[in-house]
Amino acid sequence: WVLDAVAQQMGDDAEFYGLTPERLNAANARTEQMLRDASDMELSIDGSSLVVRVINQSGHSLPTGYPEGRRMWINVKFFDDSGALLREDGGYDFVDAVLDDSSTKVYEKLMGMAPDVASAVNLPAGKSLHLVLNNEVVSDNRIPPRGFTNAAFEAFGGGPVAYTYADGQYWDDTNFTIPEGATSAVATLYFQTSSREYMEFLRDTNVTDDFGQTAYDLWVANGKSAPVAMDTMTIDIDVSDPCDINGDGSTNGADLGALLSS
Repeated sequence: WVLDAVAQQMGDDAEFYGLTPERLNAANARTEQMLRDASDMELSIDGSSLVVRVINQSGHSLPTGYPEGRRMWINVKFFDDSGALLREDGGYDFVDAVLDDSSTKVYEKLMGMAPDVASAVNLPAGKSLHLVLNNEVVSDNRIPPRGFTNAAFEAFGGGPVAYTYADGQYWDDTNFTIPEGATSAVATLYFQTSSREYMEFLRDTNVTDDFGQTAYDLWVANGKSAPVAMDTMTIDIDVSDPCDINGDGSTNGADLGALLSS
């Protein structure tokens, strides 16, 4: 959404500086393709759980870049045999730009202020979106790239925080409990550049001029940084009863007889 917002803010000068609609569309398409190339997904069933594996195919932590507001998460929808939606984990409201992060895993790097800095500027210590004041990493569960070792990444302050990856690991697994009656599931890995929380922070915290409000208004006008689907996969779920040996849809004495005669 950012390139479109820049062009919108520039108005008639945008095309003069090369931000033509054709170039904007091409640049956005390249960015989306880069996101799709950055990861792969694998789905498997482990007992009563759907296991979603996200594989980092990039050369850096996934997601990378400017951490404030930037995030990636897993969305899972479970369906019954009639196609009805039974449950959604990691749901996102595209109208209000609100993520249900309580039911899924969100990959992100969260920054914060240590107590000494917070005291000096009279702000609360801990998680913070103040870019120039933040001086510590509160958490970082982004997926490492190939060649990752904890020692090498800790040497430059880029290691996982409040999360664990083994040396050489460039993937991450998340388990989702399969609801009763589910016969299929669709998993999607989403990426978002600017969360609602971050844009509201820019709007409400800047009291010296109207740039915070301007950024927020441009965010709203350009789709509220609608998330991009990096990967989507479907898997069938076998709900057959292993005790239904004769396959008649019920478990009874006939199954015992079939077992003893086999």
